Amino acid sequence: MLTKLKPTQADEEERELLAKEDRYCSHGDTVHYAEHPKLFERCEGSYLYDLHGREYLDLQMWYSAVNLGYANKVVSNALRAQLERLPQLACQYLHREKIELAEMVCESIERGFGMKGRVQFNVGGSQAIEDALKLVRKSTGRQRMLAFQGGYHGRTLGASAITSSYRYREAFGEFADRAEFIPYPYPFRSPYKGDAQRMEDHHIAEFERNG
Repeated sequence: MLTKLKPTQADEEERELLAKEDRYCSHGDTVHYAEHPKLFERCEGSYLYDLHGREYLDLQMWYSAVNLGYANKVVSNALRAQLERLPQLACQYLHREKIELAEMVCESIERGFGMKGRVQFNVGGSQAIEDALKLVRKSTGRQRMLAFQGGYHGRTLGASAITSSYRYREAFGEFADRAEFIPYPYPFRSPYKGDAQRMEDHHIAEFERNG
């Protein structure tokens, strides 16, 4: 006869937290793609740890935004020092770190690509896409966009309008402005695999046809 094990404190806490998440958190988040979403309590290096202390190797690393590793002491100490000294300010104000970071980025781009420019700080990828769309419209007067098939640009309406995957757009109806979607020039998935020149000619023709 099997004896039913008594649930541990971690099991009970996990059930309570998942019940609260189901009640209070948006179900639009991608965590609900998983049948049994994991709850994590801490992190270190490339690993995450759940409420039971079990170790998981995180191959995603927060969509590659944490490529320096979790709980990196150098990064953590720098963040703590900046928060205690001068946290993020409204855009009407300036501070040394913002200017010096912009300088580093611009100089790196100029060294690598020979291009001069300025840095536009944003809070996320979707806003960066939205600002890019505004800049193109303002400088060219054009509203039609070219976007690569299979690309994903964010959750805002403008970014969704130039995202080729229908499942990201279907719930929001018709967009006033949409992109022309063209294949990405990736040689290993090209219909002309092994013929680089033919692949290049094909993609250039697609740009010209839709431009």
